[in-house]
Amino acid sequence: MGFNVGCVDQLFGIFQRWHRLEEFEGAGVGLAMVQRVVQRHGGRVWAEGRVNEGADIYFTLPSKGADN
Repeated sequence: MGFNVGCVDQLFGIFQRWHRLEEFEGAGVGLAMVQRVVQRHGGRVWAEGRVNEGADIYFTLPSKGADN
């Protein structure tokens, strides 16, 4: 599906649905939850994508025992 990179900041917002429910299931909370969990564990989450070409969601977490 993909997304416009100019809207990447909105991608992780809660209840951010960019399509009708008939097109794609979901309530628009999944990526917001992912971001919150990853950040609470000291990590970072980001997305890369292009309209009609797909998207990739990435995250990093600190190594066990790493100083934060």
